[in-house]
Amino acid sequence: MIANEHLIDLKGISKEYDGTRVLGTIDLYVRKKEFVTLLGPSGCGKTTTLRIIGGFEYPTTGTVYFEGKDITEVPPYKRRVNTVFQKYALFPHLNVQDNIAFGLKIAKIPRDEIRRRVDRMLELVNLKGYGKRSVDALSGGQQQRVAIARALVNEPEVLLLDEPLGALDLKLRKEMQLELKSMQKRLGITFIYVTHDQEEALTMSDTVVVMRDGHILQIGDPKRIYDEPVNAFVADFIGESNILRGTMVRDELVRFAGNEFPCVDAGFGENVPVDVVVRPEDIMLVGEDIGQISGVVQSVLFKGVHYEMMIDAGHTVFKVHSTVMQPQGSRVGLTIVPYNIHIMKPMDDAALRGDEEGC
Repeated sequence: MIANEHLIDLKGISKEYDGTRVLGTIDLYVRKKEFVTLLGPSGCGKTTTLRIIGGFEYPTTGTVYFEGKDITEVPPYKRRVNTVFQKYALFPHLNVQDNIAFGLKIAKIPRDEIRRRVDRMLELVNLKGYGKRSVDALSGGQQQRVAIARALVNEPEVLLLDEPLGALDLKLRKEMQLELKSMQKRLGITFIYVTHDQEEALTMSDTVVVMRDGHILQIGDPKRIYDEPVNAFVADFIGESNILRGTMVRDELVRFAGNEFPCVDAGFGENVPVDVVVRPEDIMLVGEDIGQISGVVQSVLFKGVHYEMMIDAGHTVFKVHSTVMQPQGSRVGLTIVPYNIHIMKPMDDAALRGDEEGC
């Protein structure tokens, strides 16, 4: 269970470089013991936000609070945070245990206490017995664990992680996602994680902050972000989607792809344009004569756990994920239950100007 207390508050934060604004005016809070992920494409402002929290950058406007105290001008080494970067920045001339112990030695921690903390960290990151090894002899995943251990050994209240899994292969990256989440739960500290990988964000996070062009578009838990995106950009960025132009006929009835469909959304008005999101896995393939609409299978691609089929329904080509393959060229019916149709206001520039507050 995540505590309700705010640990970090960003109030009215913006950042400019040489007159160019790279981070719009954002408000964001992070709670104690929370795993928060800043998610978005390159250049969206997520790393700048992380660096402002860590003290590596100072905001152009706004205030950074830590447990209610203004730390906007406090340098990084005086903040109760540590950072793990994508490039691990390990010291090649030091072995594993000396890399982990480096910050403790600088802080003049007693030798016995250093040994105790380093041994605990090695066990925590599953590197027990690796203390005397050269870091150059380690795999990428092992080096990443050393970098995490070095950041955690100083017992920070917040760990900042800037795309730390980006250099790992796919299999190891998936393993480390689960390991990082497990580690965060065991330690009971706050993780703030930066990534452009939506699968990482959905797998690990308590809260996801979706960013674009220096603005926050949506904040919520992974299921809410996936099931109820606020606009077409979020829907498209978080997983695969069929994003369609439609018309809200009235409450709980929408028209798209040349047909009318019952839905569960209301409050948009009557006969107004909307964006409609239907996830590929939420479209059921049925007999041509019993579907809400029908179409022809254009292509079939085996994806391992399901088949991806592109189905031409005349007005629209739908992407469908199903464990049952329908042959290319065959005619099928498509059915979408009301709960799986998500209605949004059409995305425009106002969506970028209206930052959401808090998480």
